[in-house]
Amino acid sequence: MFFEYHFHGCAGHKTIELNRTAYEEMSVFQKEQGGTDAFLATFSAAPVDNLVEGLEFCRGLMDGAPLPGARLAGVYLEGPFVHVAGGMTESLLAKPSIGAAKRLAEAGRGIIKNVTIAPELPGALPVIEYFASEGINVSAGHFYCSPEILKDAVAAGISSITHFCNNGEGPLQNENGRYFTEGPFLDILADDRLTVEMICDGVHVDPKLVKTVWRAKGRERFIAITDGCAATGIPGKRLVFPDPVGTPAEFDVRNGALYIADTDQLTGSLATMKKVYDNLIKFCGMSGEDALYACSTLPRQKTGVI
Repeated sequence: MFFEYHFHGCAGHKTIELNRTAYEEMSVFQKEQGGTDAFLATFSAAPVDNLVEGLEFCRGLMDGAPLPGARLAGVYLEGPFVHVAGGMTESLLAKPSIGAAKRLAEAGRGIIKNVTIAPELPGALPVIEYFASEGINVSAGHFYCSPEILKDAVAAGISSITHFCNNGEGPLQNENGRYFTEGPFLDILADDRLTVEMICDGVHVDPKLVKTVWRAKGRERFIAITDGCAATGIPGKRLVFPDPVGTPAEFDVRNGALYIADTDQLTGSLATMKKVYDNLIKFCGMSGEDALYACSTLPRQKTGVI
């Protein structure tokens, strides 16, 4: 079965809903509709107090009676130490600090599987080093940095890229036949130390680019994700969900994806892992074995989830 590595919700529920009923319904949906047997609860940028509460809640779920469908296998912190908001609430982004990092690591000891950090933020490198020293995978994400800063961040402990090609990697440009980018797009492709995760719903990233990145990075450095959201599996065109501090936010479902209302800003996808698996075979010409490796085996290895 598949593994949800980067997942914010489904069936009308968000991972920030800290109640067992919501997680039971998400768990059943993932197993029955997505062919998934385990998932990481991904939390986007929020105040540290809220994130600590979420970590403590998830620990309690993991220590208690099993969920009825897919099991909760850990937490993915996609913030708050990021720079480019994307679909997040911009006021909830925060500058990295060792004090905040220690609070999160202590509350989530053993269950935090990934932390996303923008390496160009002041104070980012010591925080990257700290999380890496705690045995936590650290990703660069929601960022816009130079290749030189990314190189320093990799030396400090960055080992992966959050939803590659939906980030701040910089646009690829051409001048007199020479391709270049001010950001680290080409460096990410070329650096064999970096694993990339990609949203493979066919909307967030052009299928031809998914195929190209998979071929460039290779089987051992490509993780397929949904970046699934609460709108997955429910009807509706205009939906309202609260942000991490409870402020209602409006979203539009169109073109097979979720957008911040009345904008062209993409946020979470509507795909299940079963759909992602099928897309990899369709987009990339992968064998079933290679698609399963990207959808299950490699993300489990990356996070230590059996």
